[in-house]
Amino acid sequence: MDLSAGILAGTTDSMYDVVVAVLWGITAFFLFMLGLIIVNKAWRELREGFIARRRKILEEVLFRYVMQTGQIETVLPSGNDRRDWPVIEEIFFDLLRVVRGNVSERAREAFERLGIVDHYHRQLKSRRWWLRAEAAEKLGLIASEKSTDELVKHMSDPMPEVQVRAAQALGSIGTTKSLRPLVMALKDAGRWSAIRVAGMLISAGDDAVDVLLEEFDHLPEHAKISATDICGRIRSLRATPLLRQLLSDPSPDLRARAANALGMLGDPTASELLESSLKDSAWAVRAMAAKALGRLKESGSIEALAKALTDSQWWVRANAAEALKNKGPAGQDALLSMLDSDDPYAAQQSVQMIQESGVLDAFVGMLVSTTAGDQTRALKVMTKIVKLRRVDLLTEVARDHPDRAVRQRLTVLLGLPAAP
Repeated sequence: MDLSAGILAGTTDSMYDVVVAVLWGITAFFLFMLGLIIVNKAWRELREGFIARRRKILEEVLFRYVMQTGQIETVLPSGNDRRDWPVIEEIFFDLLRVVRGNVSERAREAFERLGIVDHYHRQLKSRRWWLRAEAAEKLGLIASEKSTDELVKHMSDPMPEVQVRAAQALGSIGTTKSLRPLVMALKDAGRWSAIRVAGMLISAGDDAVDVLLEEFDHLPEHAKISATDICGRIRSLRATPLLRQLLSDPSPDLRARAANALGMLGDPTASELLESSLKDSAWAVRAMAAKALGRLKESGSIEALAKALTDSQWWVRANAAEALKNKGPAGQDALLSMLDSDDPYAAQQSVQMIQESGVLDAFVGMLVSTTAGDQTRALKVMTKIVKLRRVDLLTEVARDHPDRAVRQRLTVLLGLPAAP
């Protein structure tokens, strides 16, 4: 009995000691974390205070530097060291968001002379991928040509994030040497997203077009298609000769993309070539040619677009109707004239576009116009639409239009029972 009680008491004491030790451990852990948070917050506040003080000193100095021609070392105050680099970066990057031109050159020169560019070159060799990614991003913001070779190497980095940052940085540098690797990346459909690379090249503008034109003949077909789209998105007239030539390329995909790109350039002198493409054997080319003609500010293609409404392919008819709508009053008149077409597809497509463009709403309003000619014209258009059996929208208007006179006229025209 006494032995059992002693064992029980010893076990209880041991459990008590364990619980107390665990509680002390938990308490110590939370105290350590609390201390760590306090120290971290204090360190951040000290750093932010230091940056604010140094920015106040350096901001005026750097603004004066970019407006002059002297070297950065001659204008920085004494006591400047690497601790000021983040402040200098912040000031210049804020400035570059709103000002370019000579300011970019002066900022780039300062980054190079202070050794900041070399610092990020060394950071690109770090074992930590996030440091490499940060370095590539900063080099892109600096846009120093000195960084081109290092960034090209890191387009093959083991980490995809570093690859993307390096490619974006090359696009920001925007020289022929830096853009050529991006154009070459269009060849590799597996490693690079064409959309992502295209965005980088588009942001480079006319400089990217020059490189695309130089390398175009050496690209595989899928890369040529991407390059053609990029030229259209950049809207550079430098690409016009190539795009005109591609309208007769053996590849229907390239012909279609070239037609679309010419429309995006908005060059009205391309109208005749695009009208010829409306007769192409590939329906995709005809559809893109019709869409492109709708973007051009000329009226000479209206007749060809009206004829395209009789095309056997729906996309061609739809794009042609959209193009006629974009041609203004002359195009709308062409759509209205096609209501009398012997081709049912053309007539139906015209009705569809007349309804979508709001032209039909205008004619509905003319039913109660005080001008007899307007009423007559509106009734003629409505009669043709009823004859084509496209009365769904008119029936809805006859039921819900706020004007009683309009409802009555449409009810009679559609042969609907009179409203009570």
